[in-house]
Parts: sequence; C-alpha cells; structure tokens
Amino acid sequence: MREEFQLPKEGQILTGTVISVGKGQVLIDLGSAGIGIVYPGQFYDSPDRMRQLQPGQEVTAVLVELENEDGYRELSLKEAQMTTAWQRIKELKESDSVMTTSILNINKGGLIVQVEGVQGFLPLSQLSSEHYPKVEGGDTTRIVQALQKFKGQEFQVKILDFNEEENKLIVSERAIQEETAKEEIANLGVDQVVHGVVTEVTAFGAFVKISEALDGLVHSSEIDWKFVEDPRQVLTPGQEVDAKIINLDGGRVALSIKALRPDPWLTVEEEFKAGQEVTGIVLKIRSNGAFISLNEDIVGLIPTAEFGDTTPSEILSPNQELKLLVVNVDAKDHKLILTFKERPQELDKKEATPDA
Repeated sequence: MREEFQLPKEGQILTGTVISVGKGQVLIDLGSAGIGIVYPGQFYDSPDRMRQLQPGQEVTAVLVELENEDGYRELSLKEAQMTTAWQRIKELKESDSVMTTSILNINKGGLIVQVEGVQGFLPLSQLSSEHYPKVEGGDTTRIVQALQKFKGQEFQVKILDFNEEENKLIVSERAIQEETAKEEIANLGVDQVVHGVVTEVTAFGAFVKISEALDGLVHSSEIDWKFVEDPRQVLTPGQEVDAKIINLDGGRVALSIKALRPDPWLTVEEEFKAGQEVTGIVLKIRSNGAFISLNEDIVGLIPTAEFGDTTPSEILSPNQELKLLVVNVDAKDHKLILTFKERPQELDKKEATPDA
C-alpha cells in the first residue's frame, strides 16, 4: 500500500541538501517536501558558517512558511541553529562534558561567553583560582579592569545551568578545577610532603599551588615555629616551598611549612626551667597579656594577671627589653609563662597611686 504524502508543518525541522548559495538566498532540496529557500534574515548568525555552505551539503532548517509567493518552502537556518544548539547544550549538561568557549566581553559580574552559538555567562564566582582577579577590597572598577585581559581568550568550561525559554546559559570554569581537585585530593594523605609555588600572601596566611587544579593554605601559625606577625614579610608570590599536609577535611588542603623543621619546643625544658631568670624582648601586646621573645624560636607570655589593675599596653611597648622569671614550661602545649623580675617603674607607680 502506498504511503500518503503529508505536507510539512510550520515550525517543523526539515533536512535537505543545498542546491545553491547566493548573497540573497540559499536554495535547498527538501526531497518530496519540495524546494526550500532561505532569505538573508534567516541566515546563520555566524558569517563564517554561511561562507562554509557548499552545494550538495546537508543542512537542517526550520519551516517558517509552507509556501511563499514564489512557491518555495520558506526556511530558517537561524532558528534551526538555535533549536539544535539548545539541544546540544542539554546533552553537554547531562553528560557533564568539558568544552572550549571564547570570551566575547566582560562586565562587572563576570565574562560573556558563547557555547554552540548561544551567548552565556561565566560568573566571577565560577572562575578558576588561576583566573580569579585578586583585587584588594573587591573594588568593582578594578575587577572589570583585571578581567579585560581575558577578552578573546578561550576557556575550558562546563554547563552549570541553562533555560531555553529564558535564554539563560550559565557556565563554570571552577567546576572543572574542583572535579580535578577532588580526584587529586583522593590521592593525597596527611603527613605527605608536597612541593608548590606561593600564589598569594594575605594577613592570615599564604596560598600555595600544588598542581594546576589544587591549592593549599599555609595558615600564619604554620609558617614558622616563631611567631609570624605578618606572613607578607616572610613569604612572597612566586616563591617555591615544601610543606607537609596536616589536614584534608572538607576538600581543603591545609599545609604546614614549619612541620618540616625541628620543633624547638621538644628541647625547651632543657633550656628553660621554672624559677630561671631570663631576658626577653616584647614582641606583641594582646588582651591576654604580653608575648615575649626569649630567643629566635621560643616565645613566652606574661599574663594580664601580672599587671594588676593596669593593662600591658599602658606600660609596655614593642621591642622593650625586660628582666623576667620563668613561672612554668609546658612543652606539649607550646606554652611558657613568665613574670616580672624587674618590674617596670610605670607598674610600680600605678600600684602606688592611691585610689581617688
């Protein structure tokens, strides 16, 4: 029995073969469905893609009008391009694929990209650590300026979210890095020694690049056995360091540089004993007392209780030399408690002053 021929419907996707390509039209052989025509307004968005069209090439188009005044099936390559593009985007999202995208433009929130001909957005928060602009204070103008260098470059990204009806496409560079980082972290272990390069130094520590996808943090307390007031005075970006992994909880790598050096507190009780007279230099003054440098590595504490009714900052100043006595040494907890041997005159005067 012979099949009944059915006319195509508007909006239907048709496949045909290019007959000819001109500046004003493209003719397409649709087989039993007739001859289709594409006018300039319905050409591909990309001029490069139009120039690649050749007679005999198979193409996909959307039927815009069943029969125009010239008797042709009026078609749109542009609509077909977008329809297949969103279908491709859906496939890329479902397969969690990595793709290459070009950076078209920049705004204060991130980068404008293009995937399968669809314009998308790469938010600032989804940039990899390598490309994230390290702008102090988060100044928007400086962030946009820092991002300008990426215009025209190609980034590897994954589809984070999309909505065809809203014409929304969000991609992520960081997602690739995080996935790779998870795989690398799974092969790491606590106490393992790694080699890396310092990428950024802050008031609280230093970030160290262990691999292309993995960064670790050396907290200020893990840089050296002696007290580090400002990590930026000890470490610099670009500096190569060796460090020991001390924690891998939460998918983060915590590192220690000092752990690779001998712990001076292991022998502290051989050098300092309760009742011993010592000379120290005021290192820093905090609410819980004054921290005193006794040698290159060991720092002791004069508790606030030793200052009576006054505060450490009222009578002491950084770099001041003091005569002290050791009260207690706790090597396990890295604590050495001190008291005054020669009390500062200001303290004696304060205590001698009668209450008003």
